[in-house]
Amino acid sequence: MTLHAAEADTRDLVEELRRRVAGEVRFDKMSRVLYSTDASMYRIEPIGVVLPRSEEDVVAVVETANRNQVPVLPRGGGTSLAGQAVGRAVVIDFSKYMRDMLEVNAEEGWVRTQPGIILDELNEQLLPHGVQFAPDPSTSNRGNVGGALGNNSCGAHSIIYGKTVDNVREIRSVLSNGDVATFGPVRGEALQAKARGDSLEAQVYRSLVDIGDAHRDEVAARFPKIQRRVSGYNLDELASAGAIDMARFVVGSEGTLLSITEAKLRVVPIPKARALAVLHFRGLNESMEATALALELGPASVELVDSMIIRQARENRQYLRMADFIDGEPEAILMVEFAGDSTPELEAKLDGLDDQMRRSGLSYSNRRFLDP
Repeated sequence: MTLHAAEADTRDLVEELRRRVAGEVRFDKMSRVLYSTDASMYRIEPIGVVLPRSEEDVVAVVETANRNQVPVLPRGGGTSLAGQAVGRAVVIDFSKYMRDMLEVNAEEGWVRTQPGIILDELNEQLLPHGVQFAPDPSTSNRGNVGGALGNNSCGAHSIIYGKTVDNVREIRSVLSNGDVATFGPVRGEALQAKARGDSLEAQVYRSLVDIGDAHRDEVAARFPKIQRRVSGYNLDELASAGAIDMARFVVGSEGTLLSITEAKLRVVPIPKARALAVLHFRGLNESMEATALALELGPASVELVDSMIIRQARENRQYLRMADFIDGEPEAILMVEFAGDSTPELEAKLDGLDDQMRRSGLSYSNRRFLDP
C-alpha cells in the first residue's frame, strides 16, 4: 500500500470514528506521541487514540477497527513496565471517562466498577463500606482496574488475598467483532447453552472446551505451581471438565482477547489492626531463609529490601529522613506485616517472629511497629 493510500484509509477511519463515537477521537501528532510510551523503555506510535465515554463508544471503536482491519489496544494508566500499553493500533484509553464505581454490596462481598478507575480511588470510595479491593501493586495510586485485570496484578498482600484473578467474579466486555458478552463461571447445561449457536461468544466457548479437553492432562502436569504466576493466558482455568470460568480465563491477557467495559470484583473486610516487623540481616541468604520461617506465622505481607536500595535511599535527602528505622548497615531487611482484629493478637505474632529469629540466629536486629 502506498503512503497516500494509507493516509486515505486513515482519514476514512477517523471520519467514521468521529461520526460514531461520543467521546474524544484523537489522531493528531501530539496525541500519538503522548500515547507512544508507557512506563517502560519502549516507544511505538499508535495509529490514533479514542477516549470512550460509554460501552457504546467501545463497541463503535471495535466494530469500526474490525471493518477497517486495524488493531485495537485497550489502555489504562500506562504504568506497564514491559511495553504492554504501546503498539501500532487504535488505543482505547478508559482512564478519563469510564472510571466510575457503579455498585457495591459489602454484605455479599463485591463491587461493580468501570475499568478506568484508579485502584487507590476505588478503595477510597469503598472505605465507608469497611471493605477493600485487595490487589495492591506498587502503582496503585496511578494504575487502574482495567490494568490490574489485564496484567493479573498482585501486590504485597497477595500471600493472603491472591492475585487479581482470584478477586474477579464477572467481566462485561466487547469482543473483537463488537459483540458485547458477560463472562463468569458456567458449568453443565449452562455451558452447553453458551456454546450453541453461531455467535462469536458461542464459538469462543466451543473452542475453549475443545482446548481444555485436548490439553487438560498436559496443562495439569506442566503449568508451574507457584503463587504469583501471571505470565498470560490462564489455560489451567480450562482444566475442569464441563465447567469454565471465563472471567478468570481472560485475566492477564493484556487486552488481546477483549476490551473490558465493566468488572464485578471481590472485596474483603479491611483489617482492624496492623503491625510491622523489620528484620535486619548481614547476608542476603539469611534473609531468604527467614522468609520461609516468617510465612509459618501467616503474615499479611513479606517484602525484601536489599542493600542497594538501602544505600540509594540513604543517598537521597528526602528518603534519608524515612530510613531512620534501619539499624546499622544491613545487607538486607525483611519487612513482615501482620493484620488482625486486635493489637494483642498482633503482638503475639510479633513475639512468635522474635522467637523464631532468636532460635535461628538469622537476624541481628528486630524492630516492631504497632503505631499506624
